[in-house]
Amino acid sequence: MAGLVAVPVAGAPHPVARTQPSGAASATAGPALTISVSDGRTAVKTGDQLTYLITVRDGGPAGAPHLAVTQTLSPGLDFLSAVPRATAAGRRVTWPAAIPAGGTRAFRVVARVTRTPARQLRLSAVACASGRGSSRPIVCAAHLDRLPAAAPEPASRPARQAGIPPLAYAGAALAVLAAAVLAGLARRRARLRRQAG
Repeated sequence: MAGLVAVPVAGAPHPVARTQPSGAASATAGPALTISVSDGRTAVKTGDQLTYLITVRDGGPAGAPHLAVTQTLSPGLDFLSAVPRATAAGRRVTWPAAIPAGGTRAFRVVARVTRTPARQLRLSAVACASGRGSSRPIVCAAHLDRLPAAAPEPASRPARQAGIPPLAYAGAALAVLAAAVLAGLARRRARLRRQAG
């Protein structure tokens, strides 16, 4: 799934209308940030090396001089390197950033796919931009990669696929066979009685 450009998170600054001394209204706005993240792939497997590209753009009339850009890696991804140099703590990679009005900054993270939980179907990478020192993001985006599906059970083992032990199938087969034999014997006795009568 390609990186998604996110809308501003609730609570982020919005344009404010101010009044000029002349009385004419003029809308002045701060930064208008968008962010995207992608590794250019849709499916991965253990051992793959992925390069994530995070792009942050300020489309507003004012710059954003005090930002923190972060990428959070899901379990199953090991951080290898970042450009520009970043701080990596746990699963979070962080850069300080300043983006001028109308400007764009790019960040890269290289990570390797390691062993993932058997039930995990996708790897995720989430990128956010926030005010430096703030825990509330302004914008976020996510990228998902599909992991290989678990191999299906062989067709010769339907009992395990259905979650029923093989012995249960054997017991059921014997019961059906016994019922058929008894029914056959009952029909034969009835026929012999009719012939004797």
